[in-house]
Amino acid sequence: MKNGLSRVAALATICYGVALAGGVAAAPCGRPDVDLTFPPNQAENVPTNAVLSAHYAAPALYNDEPVDVTDADGNAVAVTATFDAADSTLRATPSQELVSGHLQIVWPALRGVSGSGGVGRGSMTSVLVGSAADEAPPSFSGLTGIDWDLSRERDPCLDKLEDRFVFKLQVGAAADDLATDLLSLTIFQTRDPSAPEQTGPSELGVRALPADSSIEVRRPTTQAGDTCFAAVVQDLVGNVSGGGEREVCIKTKKPPFFAGCAVGSAALGAGPTPSGSVFSLWLLGLVFLRRGRLGRQPLRAV
Repeated sequence: MKNGLSRVAALATICYGVALAGGVAAAPCGRPDVDLTFPPNQAENVPTNAVLSAHYAAPALYNDEPVDVTDADGNAVAVTATFDAADSTLRATPSQELVSGHLQIVWPALRGVSGSGGVGRGSMTSVLVGSAADEAPPSFSGLTGIDWDLSRERDPCLDKLEDRFVFKLQVGAAADDLATDLLSLTIFQTRDPSAPEQTGPSELGVRALPADSSIEVRRPTTQAGDTCFAAVVQDLVGNVSGGGEREVCIKTKKPPFFAGCAVGSAALGAGPTPSGSVFSLWLLGLVFLRRGRLGRQPLRAV
């Protein structure tokens, strides 16, 4: 019961925090800031045949903005820039192999697709190129575990609270002929209860390989049920690992209906806001609503 009570206390704290946050201005909506770069800032032993890339946090419009790359002497390094709108990633491919030493990359600020997005923030990274090329693809044991929880978050675009399933994925061991901190992790959803006709994996996005072997994925609570994920890793040359055939699955349950941090009228009928005791009972119900544990099945589609 101790764990249950601590979860109740945590949920109560979250709701109190939400109440305090109600008057705070929302964060910029839909602004395409650079949120990830590969290689990351201060990376060392970057391969001489690396392709440089930056991920933008929201959909962006690319109008041939240059990616400025310079070596330790301040000389420009020729690159060809291409933008993948599907995964909001700008890639810069050097025209020839990189020379060992310091490299500075300036990623441009891009304009958001939505009218309210404005211009996002670019980024500047400094890395150290090594003396070796990346020859072999990485290896990866796949995802190894899964758990889930519930969260209420304020959507900055809609300026309202939204329910989310929070999946905690355990990431297996990865290896490469160079450092693993140069690898990226691509996560796929292979079963989605809100898309029962899904016939193949749906890419959710690219992340940095986590240092603590754990990563969170947030998904809408529109439908509950069997939910599965898989993942692969990729090196700076574009070589992709195995491991995507290993799938982790879990069954979620729909949260009770509530409005804000009070039980909504659809649950209790029309009337005033529930008392503290009713609210406590609702929190206890939420505690014992959850939760399934790890299940594994073969990957049904690749």
